[in-house]
Amino acid sequence: MDPGSSRDTIPRLHRIVDHALDQLRGIADGDATFEQCRVRYGETQRRLAQEGRGRWTAPPPGLSERDRNWSPTRDCLAEFMRWGAVVDKPLPSSRRFVDRYRGEVYELTELGLELSWHSSNRTRFVDEVTRALIAAHPYLRSLLLVLDGSPIRCPAISEGDIEREQAGTRGWAEWAAERIGGESDADSIEKEIHTHLGRRFGNPAAGRPSDKALAEATNDALMVAAFAVCDLRLDAPTIRTLLRWGSDLLLYDQSRYIPLYPDVNVIWLAADLQVASNEDLLPVRRGISAHGEHVSRSFARAYREQTLISESSLAEPYLPIHALRAQVAYECRVTRALCDLVLSKMVDGEYPCTDVEVFLHIGTTRLPSSEPAFRHQGRRRLEATMRSRL
Repeated sequence: MDPGSSRDTIPRLHRIVDHALDQLRGIADGDATFEQCRVRYGETQRRLAQEGRGRWTAPPPGLSERDRNWSPTRDCLAEFMRWGAVVDKPLPSSRRFVDRYRGEVYELTELGLELSWHSSNRTRFVDEVTRALIAAHPYLRSLLLVLDGSPIRCPAISEGDIEREQAGTRGWAEWAAERIGGESDADSIEKEIHTHLGRRFGNPAAGRPSDKALAEATNDALMVAAFAVCDLRLDAPTIRTLLRWGSDLLLYDQSRYIPLYPDVNVIWLAADLQVASNEDLLPVRRGISAHGEHVSRSFARAYREQTLISESSLAEPYLPIHALRAQVAYECRVTRALCDLVLSKMVDGEYPCTDVEVFLHIGTTRLPSSEPAFRHQGRRRLEATMRSRL
């Protein structure tokens, strides 16, 4: 599948919806200079970190607070221009030119004004941003169409796997080919691994890299290979950004903790795709009103199934919520965020059709970094038990 003849430049923006909402609203209110946009980008970062939806880190050495976030601010404004939401205007190409642009004023187009008007209604705003992103980025449209056919399976290895197995590039390629499925083959995967290792460590490498670095480079190669099987020929940074966008837009989701696919990061569509008469792609998210009851029943079933394979001797074992949620989200083809909402309602006694009571526990499970924490009434909980009402 060819996303287009020209290269699709994907800005590596985190939480693109939140930054778009704050920036477009700020520009509409008259805070429209590059410097005001840069400061606002940092304010959004801080807010997301306080809400547990992002990270706030110290600037890298040599970068003053005055220049912090100049690059993502530029990328954000460039993305708005690509949508047609901000009037085209020059932007700083490097940090040494930032001072020249601090006072530059940016102006919204009619589309930008329309988007800013929707900023008070987050659901509508997300819908409009989704349409803008799909129209502007062929890679995003292509990924949605691929996922509409079937999930993508990306094998993933850990630092510990590298230390224990010592499988070598051929061994990992054969292992991955079995898990990717489709028309994947070990030869092409091994070539991809060699390419990534050589690019990162040199060919030959100057000494043996750490197990962590080897795992990271190998996983990038396996992810690229898994997407290539679907005719999506993208580099690893572009894939990671697209995956963040999907979660942010609630269009598709991913998890490494689906019991059916151990050691695999599975990516699945969580929306129904409609094609308009003008060929525009219009995703319809799978929400709680239509899918909540199905999700609640799936939670009860997943708990029973995972109880059978649990090492606990308890009749109602304390099971990790992230593993239950991953299985349910994948089987129901919804987002993990929707599963969190349904599970919270089950705890409060809703969805009596499931005939189970749900109890939450702080637990001792180690939450993987790739899995968001489940919270009920603002309190983080890691494990759950379920008891039949019958």
